[in-house]
Amino acid sequence: MVEYTTALYICLAVLIAILFIGSSGRHADETAFFDRVSSKEVQGALAVFIMFHQIVVGMDANGDYAGDMRFFFYYGILAVAFFFFSSGFGLLKRWMTDKNYIKGFMKRRIFTVLVPFFICNYIYLTDALVNNIIVSRHFGFGEVICSFFGFFLINNEMWFAVEIMILYVVFRIVFSRVKKPLAGILIMAGVVLVMMAIGLFSGHANTGVMSYWFKGEWWYNTILMFPVGMLYAYNEERINKVLKKGFVSILIASSVLTVIMDYIHRNLIGRSIYWTETYKHSNHIMDKLLGLGQETLFELVFLLLVITIMSRVKFGNPVIKFFGKISLEVIMLNYLMIDKLYFLFEKYGIGVYLPAVILGTLVCASLVYIIKNIVLERKSGLFDGKVN
Repeated sequence: MVEYTTALYICLAVLIAILFIGSSGRHADETAFFDRVSSKEVQGALAVFIMFHQIVVGMDANGDYAGDMRFFFYYGILAVAFFFFSSGFGLLKRWMTDKNYIKGFMKRRIFTVLVPFFICNYIYLTDALVNNIIVSRHFGFGEVICSFFGFFLINNEMWFAVEIMILYVVFRIVFSRVKKPLAGILIMAGVVLVMMAIGLFSGHANTGVMSYWFKGEWWYNTILMFPVGMLYAYNEERINKVLKKGFVSILIASSVLTVIMDYIHRNLIGRSIYWTETYKHSNHIMDKLLGLGQETLFELVFLLLVITIMSRVKFGNPVIKFFGKISLEVIMLNYLMIDKLYFLFEKYGIGVYLPAVILGTLVCASLVYIIKNIVLERKSGLFDGKVN
C-alpha cells in the first residue's frame, strides 16, 4: 500500500537526517574514535530505529499488514547488538583507565538502569491491573507479587533493562577481583554463554506480552556482543590501526557481507528459526542454533561496518544527543504508546498513528528520565548536550 511505502521513506529520511546532520570528517591523526560520547550519539539514532521496529512488531502481533514498513522488522537485533557492544566497550574502557571506577559503580551504572526500570514496571503494572478490572479479570496473587518485584515482566520490551543490569552486577563482582582485563573478559564471556543457553532452552512464554525472564529469542541473540565490545576495548589500539590502514577494503568487504548476511537472515526468519519449540520436532534446538549462529555473524559484520564508518565520520548534533540520553527509557516505554494509541491506527491509519506513538514515547521517556535523575540526586540534564 502506498501509505506504508511513503511512511517507510519518511522514516528512513528522518533516520539519515538525525544521524548525519552536523557530522564531520575525522582528522587523520585521530587514533581513538569509539568513545562513550560518540557511541551514545549513535545509540540515539538507533533508539529512533527501535521505535520504528517495535511499532512494526506491534502491528504484526495484532495481525495487521505493515506493508513496506516491515523493513524495520528485520533489523532490531542490529540496533540492540550495538547497545550491548557499546556497553561492554564502555565498561572495560573506564575500568582500564580509572583505578577507582568500581567505587560508586552501583549508583553510577546499576541504579541508573534500576530506577527507570521500576518506574516503567509500575506504570505497566498499574495499567495491566486497571485493564483487568475493566474486563472483570484479575492477576493471581503470585503474578502480582512477581510483577511488583520485576521477576514477571508485564511487557517483554523491559527485557533489555533486566539483562543489562545482570551484566552490570556480574561486571561489578568480576572486575572488583580480577587484575588483568583478559581474565575478566573471559569470565564475562562464560557468564554470557550461560545466559544465552538459558534463553535458548527456555522457549517462549504462553502469552504474547507477559512472561518470566529469559523467555524469547531476544534474550539470547544479541547479548554476546557485550563481551565482544569488551574485547574491542582491550585491543582497541591494534584494531583501530588495522581499520585506518585498510579502511577502503574493510568498508567494501563489510558492506558486501552485511548485504549477504541480510539476505540469509531474511530467509532464515522465513523458515521460523525462533518459535521452533512449537513445531514438536526433534531438531528445534538445532534450528535455533542455526539462527543464532547466523545472527551472531550478521551482528559482527554490521558492527565492523559501523566502526569502520565511525573511524572516518564523527557524528553529533543536539537531536541524537537528546535521543541518546533517553534511549533506555524510549525502549522500555515505546510499547505503552504502541498499545494505548492503537485506536489511532485503526481509525486513521499509519500516517497519524506513527507520529503520535513517537511523540507520546518521547514525552513519557523524558518525564521518566527527569524523575530518575531526581531520585538519583542529579540535575535533569535533558537538554544540556552532555553525555552522563
